[in-house]
Amino acid sequence: MTNWYVQHPDPDFEEEFIGPLRPSELLKMVREGEVGPEHLLRKDDSAWFEAREVGGLFEAAMRPTIRLFCPRCNTLIPEVPIICHKCGLEVQKAREEITENTIENPNEKSITSQAGRSVQKWLQKKVRKKDKDKQD
Repeated sequence: MTNWYVQHPDPDFEEEFIGPLRPSELLKMVREGEVGPEHLLRKDDSAWFEAREVGGLFEAAMRPTIRLFCPRCNTLIPEVPIICHKCGLEVQKAREEITENTIENPNEKSITSQAGRSVQKWLQKKVRKKDKDKQD
């Protein structure tokens, strides 16, 4: 797995950089406005480069997040099919929670993802169609 590092912008900060970070942790920092396009990053032992040079980083941060839950006990699960580690149910269809993501900008309002809204609407239509097909 790739480890990411963020150069700390404050020269008085005790550590020169923040990391190693998993990709999900880097995305969280982008969403929270802690990493912007001008921040310096490096991947593993590479040279430092601006975050804007990481293809798809900011787009990925704005994509909706889909989390799956066991329909019986509401425990977070990683995928389906799976046996729920909490209640033992063989989960074939999980309850989905779709979260629209934004990138917080301390100088402006949050930037909301148009693509995220489109994907969310598409998923909701798909779920409604599946439910309707089951009823027929």
